[in-house]
Amino acid sequence: MLHHVLLASPPDSEAASRTYYADLLGLTEIAKPPALAARGGCWFRGPGYELHLGIEDDFRPARKAHPAIRVGDLDALAERLTAAGRAIRIDDELPGFRRFYADDPHGNRLEFVQPVEPDWPLGDGVIVRRARAADVGKIIVLLRDDPLGRDRETDAADAAGYAEAFAEIERDPNQLLAVVEDDGRIVGTCQLTFVAGLSRRGTLRMIIEAVRVAADQRGRGLGARLIGWAIERARERGAGLVQLTTDKSRVDAHRFYERLGFVASHEGMKLQLSR
Repeated sequence: MLHHVLLASPPDSEAASRTYYADLLGLTEIAKPPALAARGGCWFRGPGYELHLGIEDDFRPARKAHPAIRVGDLDALAERLTAAGRAIRIDDELPGFRRFYADDPHGNRLEFVQPVEPDWPLGDGVIVRRARAADVGKIIVLLRDDPLGRDRETDAADAAGYAEAFAEIERDPNQLLAVVEDDGRIVGTCQLTFVAGLSRRGTLRMIIEAVRVAADQRGRGLGARLIGWAIERARERGAGLVQLTTDKSRVDAHRFYERLGFVASHEGMKLQLSR
């Protein structure tokens, strides 16, 4: 498994690196070990990899060899880069992926790729697809559309935390935030998380969370179809267990999941931490 990619950068370029890799790309800067910090440069972490910028006195940008970074929303990243005045070069010659090239502030070539995913049909013209940044506000409306959600969420779609959380989700290959769309309207959502573990002989498990169907769309069977779709995604990934939690007060939800084959086999506990 790849641990990190090292790119060279010219002397005294750390500020430009931070602006590009942290502010624009959304990577997290990590502290260099004390023994290496004096050499300059800076390190960043993305989902499942690290990208290190090392200082090179006789610097020349890498124009051929380059890292290819997988992203969850290629269009949103392209918009951020172009809005910041960074040029992108679109290239659709890689089967199964959309991609573009860009240069970091030092001239190093970077590639950004996103797998081409289908819109999954649920019947009656309804589809499930991966959520995009533009969907976040509509997802929050759905999350607030019940008594518990109204207390947990804010009605401000741009509230601090939502955009950052979505960016983290879309960068993580083990997360799938999905929306149900009917004739262009977002009418449902759920989040799938794949978790590897040693228990059950190393069984991969999938967790279903944040399941919502718009109040005026309930009774159409969308919830059952959405959960069925989620279970198929678990099978595709080779998961051996699908699990979820539902609040004790949601008696109707308990019956709903039991009808779909789920068993209340455990007593769940949560600890709310102050932030």
